[in-house]
Amino acid sequence: MTEDEQRSRHQPVEENMAMQQRVWRFERVGWYVLSLVMLLALAGLFGRGPLSQGQASSADGRVQVQYARLSRSGVTEHLKITVRGPHNGQVQVLLDGELFREASLETLQPQPLRSRSEGQGLALQLETGTDGTATLYLTLRADTPGSLEGRVSLGPDSVVHFSSFIYP
Repeated sequence: MTEDEQRSRHQPVEENMAMQQRVWRFERVGWYVLSLVMLLALAGLFGRGPLSQGQASSADGRVQVQYARLSRSGVTEHLKITVRGPHNGQVQVLLDGELFREASLETLQPQPLRSRSEGQGLALQLETGTDGTATLYLTLRADTPGSLEGRVSLGPDSVVHFSSFIYP
């Protein structure tokens, strides 16, 4: 802008250029914030997307969990648990933690050979295939907002800890 355009005018309309520049600056910041929120939403911060999906593995690599890091209250989310054990054998998986206590278990595929409660957790007996892996698919619905911790274990040495944040 030229110097003449920077001066406040009194004719034909009263104007305050210093105030007008502050308004323009505030408007520009608003556009940047709006753009950032839109990019985060597209990346999955408020729903499904790359930011909202997580994967965790045990230290020995025998247990892997694919889960939703971010979810909304009342929405069903999918959880995939893959465990490695003996070829054509059986493994016992323990599902424990606040996530499994607070969220309702909608579906469980495939059905375990046996299931029983163990402490505050759920112990599931699964059959492994010829490659020694068993995959369990769960659908959970959390109605409690906040951070919920989950734990999946295959014995004392193969433990996976993960957490999901549930938006209201």
